[in-house]
Amino acid sequence: MLKKRIYTLIEIKDRELLGKTLFSINLADAGYSAVIGKKNNLYHYSNYFKSGIFFFKGMGPNNYKDMIKLKKLGHKIVGYDEEGLVMNQVETISKRVDSRCMKLVEFFFTVGKNQSKNTLKAYPEFNYKIKEIGNSRFDLLKKRMKNFFIGETDKIKKKYGKFVFFPSKFTILNNQLYPGIPKDVKEGPGRRVLESDLADQIKIETKLKKFFNYFPKKYPNIKIVVKPHPIENKNYWINLIKKINCKNFILADDKYLTNSYIISSEFNVGSNCHTSLESYLANKPTINLRPSNKDGFIISKLIRAISTVEILDIKKLEKIIKDWFINKKKFKIKLTKKQKKILNYNIKNVKKNADYYFLKNIKKIVIKPKIKEDKYSNFFFLYFLENLRRLKNKYYNFISFKKRRDYQKLKFSGLDQKEFDNNIYKICKSLKKNYYNYKIKEIYPGCYCIEKKVE
Repeated sequence: MLKKRIYTLIEIKDRELLGKTLFSINLADAGYSAVIGKKNNLYHYSNYFKSGIFFFKGMGPNNYKDMIKLKKLGHKIVGYDEEGLVMNQVETISKRVDSRCMKLVEFFFTVGKNQSKNTLKAYPEFNYKIKEIGNSRFDLLKKRMKNFFIGETDKIKKKYGKFVFFPSKFTILNNQLYPGIPKDVKEGPGRRVLESDLADQIKIETKLKKFFNYFPKKYPNIKIVVKPHPIENKNYWINLIKKINCKNFILADDKYLTNSYIISSEFNVGSNCHTSLESYLANKPTINLRPSNKDGFIISKLIRAISTVEILDIKKLEKIIKDWFINKKKFKIKLTKKQKKILNYNIKNVKKNADYYFLKNIKKIVIKPKIKEDKYSNFFFLYFLENLRRLKNKYYNFISFKKRRDYQKLKFSGLDQKEFDNNIYKICKSLKKNYYNYKIKEIYPGCYCIEKKVE
């Protein structure tokens, strides 16, 4: 019997790859054939793929043409909004979730009930398509996956010792490609959201710059490790750290995962950032630095609820860090019933994994395949396509702007068979699964298939 095929798209490697690899392993365990890869690679080779279900990570208008193409090839589509945990305001949903895309998908999956409720207000006619599944990146930090990060956390602790982790989120203010709000963003709800977010980022930048300019000098034995968001301009931080010139003010080494830094740190200091939630799931305390007393348009009630401590003033931040390191007064995670209710209202997969809810819905989809098997999926054709891709990449690198090339590398630095295999091996080891029970293959350049072997 042929296995039903699921295609999972990745855009930002650092944020998405491991969660979706775990997701794909669980799909394979359930009897599916799971293919994972960079979004553009899966689109490019879709003419050769056997008919299956494409799991989109975004539902904006730019996805419409690709969805139409895939539907014509015999594929089914399911949708998702990777930023839906925070970017789910009713006023903005029609911009992020295009009505034409909603018509094409079998289901639109949400991270939790709050996003579902707001999406239903924007699209009541699609109530039968809107289903909650959570987000697979949160499954990485559950107890049964704790051993996955041990190798990296040991290296980080050896390199940095004890430190406070500052993951920055200046995704508009310090965007590598388009710092500020792009001029082509029209007036309306979408622009107002960006303006509100940018205003908050400027306030946080002002506070952090003031803090970084005095704290490392005043407390030379307390280390501060900063890790920029994947789409930020890294030179901003390189120059700031060089200017402040303190050995204990450090830029994080990119070769280690953000989750590994969270786990290795004493605690995390963020501002309306997903890392606060990931810190909570990893059982690490987190401080939420607020831009102002009045919440901006996209300030997340969830992130506020799960943060161990919330502050407005950097002097309070200084006191908390000083108490932790010098006075040995440590704060602990303890959610109230109300806070837990907010958590469960916003995230579906707090207890069960996202794939559990995904599969409950996917099994209802019937595929009438136009292509029953992958076309030309063999060593010689893979070799030919790989060399052709390299030539195209050289041409692209020649004609494109360096800034855009750098931006694309920030989002997705590459993925080869060795790295993909290693990730699966480490996940299997953490979950006490037998790695050798899986068939793993690069079926087309950058497109990796995992299936459970037939016993």
